[in-house]
Amino acid sequence: MFTPYFEVCDSEGISAVRIQGSCCNTRCLSEQELKVVSSIGENIGCIWKRWPGYNEECNMDHEYFGLDVPQGMNLNTKVLLIAAAFLLNHMFFEMS
Repeated sequence: MFTPYFEVCDSEGISAVRIQGSCCNTRCLSEQELKVVSSIGENIGCIWKRWPGYNEECNMDHEYFGLDVPQGMNLNTKVLLIAAAFLLNHMFFEMS
């Protein structure tokens, strides 16, 4: 009910997949995962964010993002999901 929900549509406006987040997206968790769900509700992958922690030796404070989807997924849908991952990063995780 209160979870983030996005429909990823192709160029013709047809829903390709959906992205569902958790009800409490917070920036302070070191690992976050958003489900990629087919149009019939089947869980087919995920978009994830991981923060390995602050590395003082290298003065690094980076996050890692990934997209896990089936190998046989349509290429256009994969590209749309990569774009959606950038949008979700900006909407939920960026602080500046």
